[in-house]
Amino acid sequence: MTIPPSAPGRASRAALIARLTELREAAGLSENALAGRMGVVQSRVWKITHGQLLPNEDDLAAWAEATSHPDAAGELAEMLKAARGEQTFGALLRKKGGAAAYEERIRAIETQSQRIGEFAAAVVPGIVQTADYARELMSVASGPRAWGSDDTDVEDKINSRLRRQEILYDSSKRVQVIIHEAALRVLVTTPGTMAGQLDKLLAVSRLHAVEFGVIPFSLRMPAYPLGFRVYDDSLIIVESTVEEKDYTAEANPKEVETFLGAFEALRQAAVTDDEARRLITAAAGALQDGDH
Repeated sequence: MTIPPSAPGRASRAALIARLTELREAAGLSENALAGRMGVVQSRVWKITHGQLLPNEDDLAAWAEATSHPDAAGELAEMLKAARGEQTFGALLRKKGGAAAYEERIRAIETQSQRIGEFAAAVVPGIVQTADYARELMSVASGPRAWGSDDTDVEDKINSRLRRQEILYDSSKRVQVIIHEAALRVLVTTPGTMAGQLDKLLAVSRLHAVEFGVIPFSLRMPAYPLGFRVYDDSLIIVESTVEEKDYTAEANPKEVETFLGAFEALRQAAVTDDEARRLITAAAGALQDGDH
């Protein structure tokens, strides 16, 4: 099986291509023969196989039927969803001028919002990250480099992220950051960088405009641990590995209401002020002791 190497940010599409090619070859069909069975021109099959064209649901159903594996249509449809999401996030970064411009989009939304809320289960949210934490986090798999960003773009993104943090000192804003205790201990960075990040969280927790809460390990999670951001009561942004999804009160009232309810439940479960700082200090102590 000959599959072209996947480009940055196209791992899901490469997996779909590999599966389609596997089905074709198992059926003993050439690309031309498969096209004939599907009722499409041969160039369409070639473009799909070589990553120049993302298939649609009809293509996948016909492909599965033509290769005598109609039961594979559902599997292929799920793989297509992942590939579309991957394409969506990659296209988002490219259209808006890269990772830095994407960060500026978020900054613009936050500038216009009075209430900015964010929940994260396993990592420290960008709005309170140090530069080193952000830099090392972005170096892991599925970070901006997976979508084609180079070192300059990543550094520009970090600088934009730090500029976003000006709102933490704006008394006219209400910034609510809720994390699970796991975010204080999961090492997505080096221990030294994590120590610096914990120091910053201690400082942030004392800012007048910030409500910083931590949900302890000892408490039951009151909502599904999916990270999301809240802007006033009108916009919810959910960011995954491959895409960003916006929910607006106008277009998605039920979804927004659900997320707002979940965020309030998370806020109520979190400890703040001295109790939150005690958890941060405990995590820093465990880091020094090598117990993380």
